[in-house]
Formats: sequence, structure tokens, C-alpha cells
Amino acid sequence: MLRRIALFAVAAAAAITMLAASAAPSAALDLSWVSNKGYVQCLNYASAHSRYYPPGYQREADYDKMQRACNRGYYPNRPGVQY
Repeated sequence: MLRRIALFAVAAAAAITMLAASAAPSAALDLSWVSNKGYVQCLNYASAHSRYYPPGYQREADYDKMQRACNRGYYPNRPGVQY
């Protein structure tokens, strides 16, 4: 009985290790956009503009609109990017 439990534990550990090793990296960790200086400047401008210019109830919508404009300008026709 003890032998079966040990064998099961080894098999479970091997399965978990293989599952963890085969996992692909998450798309959420893609930070390639950070090296695009123009895009980062556009996002910084959008953030600063929406922080000071529109009234409080319009800030979120204004920032979203400007962020989408940055996406269209620096990543046109890129699949998976929401404009």
C-alpha cells in the first residue's frame, strides 16, 4: 500500500513538473511596446491631457479615446489590438 502511495506521489510530481514546463508565457507579459518611444510619449500625453483638460466625468472617456488614437497611430492593422 505504501508503495502505491509513493508511486502515485512521484507520478503526480512528474505530471505537475511537465505541465508547468510546457506552459507558454502569458500575452499579458509582452512588454515590447515599452521600447517604442513614440508610442510611450503618446500615452504619456494622453494621460496628462485627460488628467487636466476635461471635466471629471469625461476624463475616462477622453483618455480611452486618446489611447485608441495612439494604438491606431503606432500599431495599425495589428491583430488582437483593440482600437
